[in-house]
Amino acid sequence: MEAREDDSMVNQPTLPPPPGSTTRTVPARVVLAHLLPGPVQPVLGPLPEREPSLLRCGGLDEHVLVEVLGRLVPADVLGNPAARARALRARLPVGAVVAGYPALWVHTGGRPPGGLELLRNVEPGAVVTLGGVGCLRLERVVVDLARTAPPGLAVEAVLRARRAGLTRRELEPALLARRGGGMRGLRRARRLIDDLYAPTFQAPA
Repeated sequence: MEAREDDSMVNQPTLPPPPGSTTRTVPARVVLAHLLPGPVQPVLGPLPEREPSLLRCGGLDEHVLVEVLGRLVPADVLGNPAARARALRARLPVGAVVAGYPALWVHTGGRPPGGLELLRNVEPGAVVTLGGVGCLRLERVVVDLARTAPPGLAVEAVLRARRAGLTRRELEPALLARRGGGMRGLRRARRLIDDLYAPTFQAPA
């Protein structure tokens, strides 16, 4: 008999609170505010080493995280040159200037670099500071890659500059500055730039 009474008590519906009760629905964000140890801060750069191991999700990582020099960075914080430069900052020696393909990536995005290319003692006019990082200006990067990079990368650099809005006229001072002894590939660079900036050239979409 007692067991049946217990069962009936368990199955009774929950009664609504009496009139005048202070019971109310609390929004989830209010509950979380009391549970979390402090204010939530947005992720604005590479994730701390411990966090990726906690946040891994097969099939989703490649859509939300990008590996930059061995560190995972949320893809949506790499949307501008300053943010991409900051993603490299932890790996840079003091006084180094980002050059080559890594500098092209800083300026134009695309696939992240697999390593760093650095210069020292660069003339100040060829350097721009982005996100606290010294980086070769885009026009200098394009001319350097057009001179010395493998053909595919050389073409890619010029096309990216064109898509980024860099004009042929803006590239000319960088070409002239690279004249002189030891500046190999300058003729190739000029020919490549002239061809890819020709009015009749149709850049691939």
